[in-house]
Amino acid sequence: MENFKDKYRYNSVEVAFYIIAFANENKFSINVTKTQKLLYIAYGANLAISKDRLCDEHPKAWPYGPVFPKTRNKLVKYDDFSEITFEHDLIKNLKEDTYLKELISFVFRGFGEKTAYYLTSWSHQEGSPWEQTTLLPEFDWNDEIPDEYIFPYFQKLIKTNKYLV
Repeated sequence: MENFKDKYRYNSVEVAFYIIAFANENKFSINVTKTQKLLYIAYGANLAISKDRLCDEHPKAWPYGPVFPKTRNKLVKYDDFSEITFEHDLIKNLKEDTYLKELISFVFRGFGEKTAYYLTSWSHQEGSPWEQTTLLPEFDWNDEIPDEYIFPYFQKLIKTNKYLV
Protein backbone atom coordinates (compact mmCIF):
# COMPACT_ATOMS: atom_id res chain seq x y z
CA MET A 1 0.00 0.00 0.00
CA GLU A 2 1.36 3.41 -0.95
CA ASN A 3 2.07 5.93 1.77
CA PHE A 4 0.96 9.38 0.64
CA LYS A 5 2.23 12.50 2.31
CA ASP A 6 -0.28 15.17 3.15
CA LYS A 7 1.25 17.71 0.79
CA TYR A 8 -0.43 19.35 -2.14
CA ARG A 9 0.08 21.90 -4.90
CA TYR A 10 -3.10 24.00 -4.94
CA ASN A 11 -6.22 25.19 -3.20
CA SER A 12 -9.21 23.09 -4.37
CA VAL A 13 -11.42 26.12 -5.05
CA GLU A 14 -8.72 27.65 -7.27
CA VAL A 15 -8.40 24.42 -9.27
CA ALA A 16 -12.18 24.26 -9.70
CA PHE A 17 -12.25 27.85 -10.97
CA TYR A 18 -9.35 27.02 -13.28
CA ILE A 19 -11.35 24.07 -14.67
CA ILE A 20 -14.35 26.34 -15.27
CA ALA A 21 -12.22 29.02 -16.96
CA PHE A 22 -10.60 26.32 -19.13
CA ALA A 23 -14.03 24.96 -20.09
CA ASN A 24 -15.31 28.43 -20.95
CA GLU A 25 -12.25 29.33 -23.00
CA ASN A 26 -12.45 26.06 -24.94
CA LYS A 27 -16.26 26.05 -25.38
CA PHE A 28 -17.05 23.03 -23.18
CA SER A 29 -20.30 22.90 -21.23
CA ILE A 30 -19.74 23.13 -17.49
CA ASN A 31 -21.82 23.09 -14.30
CA VAL A 32 -21.25 22.36 -10.61
CA THR A 33 -21.49 18.57 -10.95
CA LYS A 34 -19.23 18.38 -13.99
CA THR A 35 -16.70 20.65 -12.29
CA GLN A 36 -16.68 18.37 -9.24
CA LYS A 37 -16.10 15.25 -11.34
CA LEU A 38 -13.37 16.89 -13.46
CA LEU A 39 -11.67 18.08 -10.27
CA TYR A 40 -11.82 14.50 -8.98
CA ILE A 41 -10.31 13.17 -12.22
CA ALA A 42 -7.56 15.82 -12.09
CA TYR A 43 -6.94 14.87 -8.45
CA GLY A 44 -6.68 11.18 -9.37
CA ALA A 45 -4.49 11.76 -12.41
CA ASN A 46 -2.14 14.01 -10.45
CA LEU A 47 -1.92 11.47 -7.62
CA ALA A 48 -1.13 8.67 -10.10
CA ILE A 49 1.53 10.75 -11.86
CA SER A 50 3.26 12.48 -8.94
CA LYS A 51 2.12 10.57 -5.83
CA ASP A 52 1.16 13.96 -4.37
CA ARG A 53 -2.27 15.38 -3.78
CA LEU A 54 -3.39 18.03 -6.24
CA CYS A 55 -5.19 20.20 -3.71
CA ASP A 56 -5.84 20.88 -0.06
CA GLU A 57 -9.19 19.08 0.00
CA HIS A 58 -9.76 15.32 -0.19
CA PRO A 59 -12.66 13.99 -2.27
CA LYS A 60 -15.56 12.68 -0.20
CA ALA A 61 -18.08 9.96 -1.07
CA TRP A 62 -21.51 11.45 -1.66
CA PRO A 63 -24.52 9.68 -3.19
CA TYR A 64 -23.83 11.20 -6.64
CA GLY A 65 -20.13 10.40 -6.59
CA PRO A 66 -16.93 12.07 -5.41
CA VAL A 67 -17.36 15.61 -4.12
CA PHE A 68 -15.05 18.26 -2.69
CA PRO A 69 -17.51 19.84 -0.21
CA LYS A 70 -15.68 23.12 0.46
CA THR A 71 -15.33 23.68 -3.27
CA ARG A 72 -18.94 22.69 -3.99
CA ASN A 73 -20.21 25.13 -1.38
CA LYS A 74 -18.26 27.93 -3.07
CA LEU A 75 -19.43 26.96 -6.59
CA VAL A 76 -23.16 26.80 -5.81
CA LYS A 77 -23.04 30.51 -4.94
CA TYR A 78 -22.27 31.36 -8.59
CA ASP A 79 -25.25 32.01 -10.83
CA ASP A 80 -23.30 32.29 -14.05
CA PHE A 81 -20.20 30.18 -14.68
CA SER A 82 -19.64 31.97 -17.99
CA GLU A 83 -18.30 34.91 -16.00
CA ILE A 84 -15.40 32.82 -14.68
CA THR A 85 -12.34 33.40 -16.86
CA PHE A 86 -8.59 33.26 -16.37
CA GLU A 87 -8.79 36.94 -15.40
CA HIS A 88 -10.85 36.11 -12.28
CA ASP A 89 -9.07 37.39 -9.16
CA LEU A 90 -9.00 33.92 -7.63
CA ILE A 91 -7.02 32.32 -10.48
CA LYS A 92 -5.26 35.03 -12.49
CA ASN A 93 -2.03 34.06 -10.71
CA LEU A 94 -2.44 30.50 -12.09
CA LYS A 95 -2.93 31.57 -15.70
CA GLU A 96 0.71 30.89 -16.61
CA ASP A 97 1.06 27.73 -14.48
CA THR A 98 2.26 25.24 -17.10
CA TYR A 99 1.86 22.18 -14.87
CA LEU A 100 -1.78 22.93 -14.09
CA LYS A 101 -2.50 23.82 -17.72
CA GLU A 102 -1.04 20.51 -18.94
CA LEU A 103 -2.90 18.50 -16.29
CA ILE A 104 -6.27 20.12 -16.98
CA SER A 105 -5.73 19.83 -20.75
CA PHE A 106 -5.01 16.13 -20.23
CA VAL A 107 -8.22 15.69 -18.24
CA PHE A 108 -10.32 17.57 -20.81
CA ARG A 109 -8.91 15.46 -23.68
CA GLY A 110 -10.43 12.40 -22.03
CA PHE A 111 -13.50 13.85 -20.33
CA GLY A 112 -14.23 17.38 -21.54
CA GLU A 113 -17.01 16.37 -23.92
CA LYS A 114 -18.70 14.14 -21.34
CA THR A 115 -21.85 15.25 -19.53
CA ALA A 116 -22.20 15.62 -15.78
CA TYR A 117 -24.55 12.62 -15.83
CA TYR A 118 -21.98 10.49 -17.68
CA LEU A 119 -19.19 11.50 -15.28
CA THR A 120 -21.37 10.69 -12.27
CA SER A 121 -22.12 7.24 -13.70
CA TRP A 122 -18.44 6.79 -14.58
CA SER A 123 -17.40 7.56 -11.00
CA HIS A 124 -19.80 4.85 -9.72
CA GLN A 125 -18.34 2.03 -11.83
CA GLU A 126 -17.62 -1.30 -10.23
CA GLY A 127 -14.20 -1.20 -8.60
CA SER A 128 -13.98 2.60 -8.61
CA PRO A 129 -12.51 4.34 -5.55
CA TRP A 130 -15.97 5.77 -4.80
CA GLU A 131 -17.53 2.29 -4.87
CA GLN A 132 -14.72 0.77 -2.80
CA THR A 133 -15.28 3.47 -0.18
CA THR A 134 -19.05 3.02 -0.08
CA LEU A 135 -18.64 -0.73 0.47
CA LEU A 136 -16.45 -0.33 3.56
CA PRO A 137 -17.89 -1.51 6.88
CA GLU A 138 -19.00 1.47 8.97
CA PHE A 139 -19.25 3.63 5.81
CA ASP A 140 -21.03 6.98 6.14
CA TRP A 141 -21.81 9.48 3.39
CA ASN A 142 -19.18 12.21 3.37
CA ASP A 143 -16.38 9.78 4.26
CA GLU A 144 -13.07 10.58 2.59
CA ILE A 145 -12.21 8.51 -0.47
CA PRO A 146 -8.75 7.19 0.45
CA ASP A 147 -5.81 8.10 -1.75
CA GLU A 148 -4.83 4.44 -1.41
CA TYR A 149 -7.88 3.60 -3.57
CA ILE A 150 -7.52 6.54 -5.95
CA PHE A 151 -3.83 6.06 -6.78
CA PRO A 152 -3.88 2.53 -8.28
CA TYR A 153 -7.21 3.10 -10.03
CA PHE A 154 -5.98 6.18 -11.89
CA GLN A 155 -2.52 4.73 -12.43
CA LYS A 156 -4.14 1.83 -14.28
CA LEU A 157 -6.37 4.18 -16.32
CA ILE A 158 -3.39 6.26 -17.37
CA LYS A 159 -1.25 3.22 -18.24
CA THR A 160 -3.98 1.62 -20.33
CA ASN A 161 -5.25 4.94 -21.74
CA LYS A 162 -8.69 3.48 -21.09
CA TYR A 163 -10.24 6.86 -20.29
CA LEU A 164 -7.49 9.42 -20.21
CA VAL A 165 -6.51 9.75 -23.85
